[in-house]
Amino acid sequence: MKKLLMFVFVAMLAMGSCFAQPGGGDPAARLQREIDGLTTALTLTKDQVAKVTPIVTEAQKKQSEAFAKMREGGDMDRDKMMAERAKMQAETDKAIKAVVTPAQAALLDAYRKKQAEERAARMQNR
Repeated sequence: MKKLLMFVFVAMLAMGSCFAQPGGGDPAARLQREIDGLTTALTLTKDQVAKVTPIVTEAQKKQSEAFAKMREGGDMDRDKMMAERAKMQAETDKAIKAVVTPAQAALLDAYRKKQAEERAARMQNR
């Protein structure tokens, strides 16, 4: 019986993840996903969440503005956009690392690596 319940649970999780669409969408929802992901991955305290939230909010605002500017100028160079995103991500991570413990900073590096791997896998499936 336990095996059957576990199988049903795993199957439901797999089906739910098939319908998930990461990225894009509502900026507030994207911000919340990022905060939730960081909170879980780094086991942030409430105080740390309060300090990290404005950092991530400002970073997402800057990134959206930069990408909108590139699109308006007709500069849709994918490599340039990816390089700009990586640069902004590094700046954001530096600010976050100033707030968290050294152990959490190491977890942040692992979290970003995992995100990059997932992004690469999504790009291959396009």
